[in-house]
Amino acid sequence: MVISPAVGVVLVLVGLALFLIDLNVTNHGLPTAGAILALVVGGLVLLSTGVPYAGVLLVAVAVVAALMGGVLFGILGSLRTSKGQPAITGKEGMIGEVGTVRSPLGADTQGWVFVHGERWRGVLAFVSGETASGEYEPVVEVGRKVTVVGFRDEAVMEVVPAEWPTRRSVLDTKN
Repeated sequence: MVISPAVGVVLVLVGLALFLIDLNVTNHGLPTAGAILALVVGGLVLLSTGVPYAGVLLVAVAVVAALMGGVLFGILGSLRTSKGQPAITGKEGMIGEVGTVRSPLGADTQGWVFVHGERWRGVLAFVSGETASGEYEPVVEVGRKVTVVGFRDEAVMEVVPAEWPTRRSVLDTKN
């Protein structure tokens, strides 16, 4: 039985097409496995048909199949492990982070907070009812630790003290 070299070329092209398809569809790596198989079988078909320099072609096809398969299976594996984890970039990734106050801030007074190696404008997210109704504003002083709980408009982060005060230890008043 004689196999045409065109079959080998078609199998190699199908393998490359399956690699490209695997990058664009959600799956479990089945196109990658098919691509590796098509490349290897296409290389073997070309080797058996007596194409000149078929040994070099077979080695090149095997190397490409191994490298692309390893890269794509590695990418798919890392995507599976990161699926369902919270966002780690942008504003969503900042929520829950602990920072340091660089200039005093209050419920109505913006100050600077150092979080993730960046300076952000910050305000207290909320204040207990008894301190909000008085004539003074609770303030978090410089050097205190705060936790990011959200964002307001114009990239102003809302923070709460990382350690809640026992009695005016973290929140001081500004008359």
